[in-house]
Formats: sequence, C-alpha cells, structure tokens
Amino acid sequence: MSNDTNAPVAPDAPPWAAGVAGRTEEIYPLLDDAETQRVLAYGEEVSVTGGARLWEIGDRNVAFYLVCDGEMDILRRDEAGEHVIFTHGAGSFSGETVTMTGRGAFVAGAAKTDLRAVKVSNKRLRDLLAVEAELGEKILQAFILRRMNMISRHLGDIIIVGNEREKNAASIREFLSRNGVPYAMVDATAERDAARRAALDADTCPKPLVICGHTRLSQPTIKEVADCLGLTAELPPDAQFDVAVIGGGPAGLAAAVYAASEGLDVAVLEKCAIGGQAGSSSRIENYLGFPTGISGQALTGRGFLQAQKFGAEVAVAQEAASLTCGTPFHTIRLECGGQLRARSVIIASGAIYRQPEIEGLSAFEGVGVHYGASHIEGMMCRDQHVVIVGGGNSAGQAAVYLSGRASKVSIAIRRDNLADTMSQYLIRRIESTPNIELMTHTEVQRLEGRGAIERIVVRNNKTDAETVLDATHLFLFIGAQPASAFADARIVRDEKGFVRTGDTLTQAHLDEAGWPLERTPFHLETSCPGVFAVGDIRSGSIKRVASAVGDGSVCVSFVHSAIEESLKG
Repeated sequence: MSNDTNAPVAPDAPPWAAGVAGRTEEIYPLLDDAETQRVLAYGEEVSVTGGARLWEIGDRNVAFYLVCDGEMDILRRDEAGEHVIFTHGAGSFSGETVTMTGRGAFVAGAAKTDLRAVKVSNKRLRDLLAVEAELGEKILQAFILRRMNMISRHLGDIIIVGNEREKNAASIREFLSRNGVPYAMVDATAERDAARRAALDADTCPKPLVICGHTRLSQPTIKEVADCLGLTAELPPDAQFDVAVIGGGPAGLAAAVYAASEGLDVAVLEKCAIGGQAGSSSRIENYLGFPTGISGQALTGRGFLQAQKFGAEVAVAQEAASLTCGTPFHTIRLECGGQLRARSVIIASGAIYRQPEIEGLSAFEGVGVHYGASHIEGMMCRDQHVVIVGGGNSAGQAAVYLSGRASKVSIAIRRDNLADTMSQYLIRRIESTPNIELMTHTEVQRLEGRGAIERIVVRNNKTDAETVLDATHLFLFIGAQPASAFADARIVRDEKGFVRTGDTLTQAHLDEAGWPLERTPFHLETSCPGVFAVGDIRSGSIKRVASAVGDGSVCVSFVHSAIEESLKG
C-alpha cells in the first residue's frame, strides 16, 4: 500500500486548486484539548479495533472522526490498489467538503491502530459548523483545502478513459470540474497511458468510460455520472420545503444561504453544475472584497458550501421540468420523474447564450464550440488560435484568460469598439496583450473541418469581405436567452421571455395572470403569489454577479412574508 501524502501537483490542475503546496498545517490542523471537548459536545466517544474500516468509498452521510488516541488512515483507490492519502494522529480529524454535504465519499477511512475517537454525525457536524464560529472556521477551512488538494493531485477514485477532445468526454470532464470532483483522465489512444488502460481493462469498452469505485459506466449520461458519485440529493417522494430554489448560480446560492441561515427548510435544484454562467468565468476582478480577483468556480463553490453549512439541500443534476403555481404549496415536477412541493419558489434559472446562425455550428457543438472558458476549455485550446464572439465582460474575461494558453485570440464584434459593452479594466488588459486581436465589424459566417474545427470564416459587415482564419475553437458570448420554459403560464414574461416581477407588473398583467390577492406583488415577486424571480432570469436585471447576489439575498425578506400568508390560508 503506497502513501500519497506528498504526491506532486498534477500539471493539468486548475489554477484555483493548485495553491495548496506548503500549507500542510492548514490542511491538517490539530485541535487542542479545549477544542476536542467542544467537538465532543456534538458527538460521542468511540473505540475502534485496528484494521477496521470506518467508511468506504461511495458511502453517504459519512461521520466526522476526531482522533484522541491511535492512528487513522485516509485511503484512495485506483487500478493499482489502495493508497494512503494521509494518516491522522491525536488531535487530527477526518473529512473534507463531502463530509459536511453528506454526498458520496471519494475516499475511505480505516483505523490503522486501535483507535479512540470522537464521532460526530453528518447532521450534528453541520450544527457544529454553524454554532461554533472559530472552531467551525478552522474545520471548514481544512475541508476546503483538502478538496483543493485532492483535485490538484487527482486524489480520488474517479477515472475517465476517453479522448479528452471528444464531445462526451469533454462534457463529463467539465461537469466533474465544475462540481469540484477530483478525477484522473486516461487518454483512450495515447501510448503513454497504455499500461493504465490495460490495468483498467478499458481498451475494449465503448468510450468514454467512467470508473466510479467498483462501478463502470460506458458512454454515460451526466445524470448517470452524478448518481454514481452520490451528487444527486436523495429527495423523498413528494418532498415538502419552505423554499425551493430553481438554479444554483450566484442568485440562487445567495437566496439559499440567506433562507437557510434564517431557519427555512430549503431545497436547491441545479440541472448541471453549481455556479451557473459565473461558475465558468476564469477570473472575476470587479467583485467587492477580492482585489486580486477570484475564479467564478471558487466564488460560487464557497457559496455552495455556505448554503449546505446552514442546512440547505442542494440537488445537482436535478432539472425542473415544470413549475405549477398552487396554494398553499407550489409543485415542481423533475425531469427524472419525481416532484417536490414548496410554500415559496425562487426562480434563479438564469439565461443561456443563444446559438447564432452560423453554418456548421451544430456539427462542432461540444467539440470546438464553447459557451464558457473554464480550465477545461483552456487546456483544450493550448497553443491554438481561438475566436471569441461577443463584446461583454464575459467575452473579455475569456479573452484575457485564454491568451495565456492559446497562441492567438481573435475577438469578433459587430460594432466598432468595446467601450459601450465592456468594463474599462478589461479593455485596457486586452489592448496590452500582444496575442489578442480585436476584429471590429466582424461576424462569423461558417465553420469548416472534418471531425474538428480547422477553419473559421468571418465576414466584415461593412465591406462584405470574407477572411479565413486558421482557428480551431469558437467561443460564443452573445444574446442571452431566458431559461424559463418550465415556469407556469400564469407567470408573466416580457417580450423576450424574461420573468416580470414587482413594479414591472401592470394591473393588466395581474388581471391576465389571475392575481388573487388584494395587495400588489412584493419586490421580486412574480404574477404568481409566493413565486419570486432573481438574477439574470428577471426582466430588467443588471447582468452582474453582484446584482444577482443582491437579488437572491434581498428576496428572502419577502419570502418570509409570502410564507406567512400561505400559512394563514
């Protein structure tokens, strides 16, 4: 059995997870006697015989263990067998972020010697983190750093075998990366990975192949991967909540944090990955409190942990198929066939970038056409020429990020400058980056290539002249479309499909929707009482992360009033 305590950071580790080197004392802090006694108030002392397993990979609701005497091993598994990630001694404790959330464990735990420890259940651990401020911060910080360490060193048992540039493999990698899941990639054809493929018996299986513990998934859907990893919440049939939040972007997470911290029973439904569009931003530099910038994934990942710290139930890969307004409960039917009911609903499903009319676009979806510039896309574009369509901040952030990886970045915009649509700090950075080219009055006409993009043809909309670019990737950041198709028809939208709320609803709108109350809608409330809309999905919203967070947090004060109304009948 090998030891991975000092395993090197992987060369393909995402930047936000790679900054754990030299932080061993923060990753594995020791609790003193006084802190141990405070932990004991939330659990019980247990004795375990040396060699006994405490939990296995894939187990849900794994307990937290604080070692009093003896040693405890944390183990991962791959094709070569089990490996020790770390050995905990007296004062050291088990766990990482999944221990708090109750999802499937990515590592196993075993008593290396006879062990005396304090055992704290998953639920009581969340109580500890919420009540014991300084101690909770110490434990939670260690959990976050441990997950970063696992991701940066591929310390888990999740393996993907496939072509990293193939559509399905790329979508699985993005899903895992966006959800902060540690995994290793084994190339399906590269000679350097031949021995690993043989050990995994993977050469004859249809690709991509995902190995998740003892389960092998060939060409799986995202939902199947999420189920295997235990990322999907175990919602009972006809589950009831005070608040259901549809969407796990900044607005939805803010709403979940504030609602759960104020004692409401909260469920969050996210169809793909926590963070929404913001989660795919490589660096956000104008968000208050982060002078050096922060990646969208790091920011929203912390929001995800906050929501769960306060007890919110977050269900990943659970998409809302329909929302039906009702009294006293609204009903949300899920794509997987189940449903849940909530006294109040917060729609935070956001907007998605639209697909422009570009010849050949559909043939390269997921292969060379992208709608976000995360770490995964950055690796795929290394030393290649890429084209970005769009003149907003998302396009600018992507251009700056990709310029450090691609050989050349061309920004195509239909107008003659960026000043009206992009923040000045991004414009200055673009102008000072030698491998970024701004192409004004330019539109993409068609994509050419066999199996992958080989050329991108653009047209000048003033001269009609066409130019062929030897570019291999296209990034689209234009024309946001609201993700509101699931919402009840009684919820009034504007002419573009964004949800109207508060004072944007006229009396005519309310009459059309059959508004049943004497009062007018609260701020951020839709034409359906007790249903709110926040963030990018809201008509008239400012498309900024800070605005979305503001919407989500402010909304909760009105949610309380709506719930009181529903209880009174």
